Amino acid sequence: MKNVAIIVQKLYGGGAERTAANLSLCLKDRYNVHLIVFNGSDIKYPYGGTLHDLKLPPAKGKVKKFLTLLKRVSAVKKIKAENKIDVSISLMPGANRVNVLSKRGDKIITSIRNQMSLSKASTPAQLKKTRSQIRFSSKRSDCVVTLSDGVRDDLIKTFGINGDIIRTIYNPCDGELLRTAAKANQDKASVLGAHSITTMGRLLEQKGQWHLIRAMSEVVKSVSDAELYILGEGPLEQDLKKLATEYGLTDHVNFLGFVEAPHAYVMNSSVFVFPSLYEGLGNVILEAMSCGVPCISSDCLSGPREILAPKTAYKEDLPVIEYAEYGVLVSVGDKGHMNSTEPLTKAEKQLADAIIEMLTDEALHDRYVEKSLERVRDFSPERISSEWAVVIEN
Repeated sequence: MKNVAIIVQKLYGGGAERTAANLSLCLKDRYNVHLIVFNGSDIKYPYGGTLHDLKLPPAKGKVKKFLTLLKRVSAVKKIKAENKIDVSISLMPGANRVNVLSKRGDKIITSIRNQMSLSKASTPAQLKKTRSQIRFSSKRSDCVVTLSDGVRDDLIKTFGINGDIIRTIYNPCDGELLRTAAKANQDKASVLGAHSITTMGRLLEQKGQWHLIRAMSEVVKSVSDAELYILGEGPLEQDLKKLATEYGLTDHVNFLGFVEAPHAYVMNSSVFVFPSLYEGLGNVILEAMSCGVPCISSDCLSGPREILAPKTAYKEDLPVIEYAEYGVLVSVGDKGHMNSTEPLTKAEKQLADAIIEMLTDEALHDRYVEKSLERVRDFSPERISSEWAVVIEN
């Protein structure tokens, strides 16, 4: 049985961290899994295998950051040697860098989880730095795993990475496990009404939640008891609360922050909405679908279309709402309009109309409930772990 290391910054917070934990669970029956985290002080996700906590959290300042990097590389190299690691998998740029620098005969698999040309490239200087970091890790990898074809295309076109070493493997989603957990915590989400909308994610510019709040100002005109529940926390929280107040939506928009059982709220809602400006995949869409909840998403690069309308081309700016095979797609919002004074944009009007229709058209709603449960089976842990095994073995 091969010894496999999975390297990640931490086990709380974002999607990459949750994916690392899920991957350790998926692979633990096939391999001897060693989960290496830089900072294991606050573990939120269940994991499999042996945990190695380096106790080396992020540092501030160039000198301290460099010294921390050296310590992480040294510690990981020691763990690889002591446990005779055959294959090392890392997720996100920081972990990727440590993985390639600690190579000691092991097969190196790095992973990119987002649209890197969009996430860290608001200026030419930042794009240049990101391109350098991506190329450094990718060219020293035996394989680069992306979590969507959109991210794969971004690496090839924007960063010049050889497509021959890139393989797309979607995130696993254990629908049965999520549904069981959600049902066990139904009492926590009993506050949701008949026309409830949920969204889940960090309160960041990338997630575009303000477009959803602006759209809600139109939704409540047609569905007076519609309520939006925002699950997550982040730096935009106060700005989003202010926007809801300015629109007079304090009785219709609820900020729940971090909750222990988010999928119970999602399962109790009528529709899940995902207004991101860009993504790697959008794993929370899969999680909502596994709870049997219809999904409305922006057609952002990348991921949502691959989930809701596989094998079709991205549009981003849709002439009309697209009622796709497994969910509903609308145009992507922009980085502006975080106010209550400007009229709704085309994307926001589409979002509002799609929500209204999903809340009021019972046949449409029920059809997407069925299609959601059907689609999520394509992302089962068994199927995804088999795809990882192919990369690990070959």
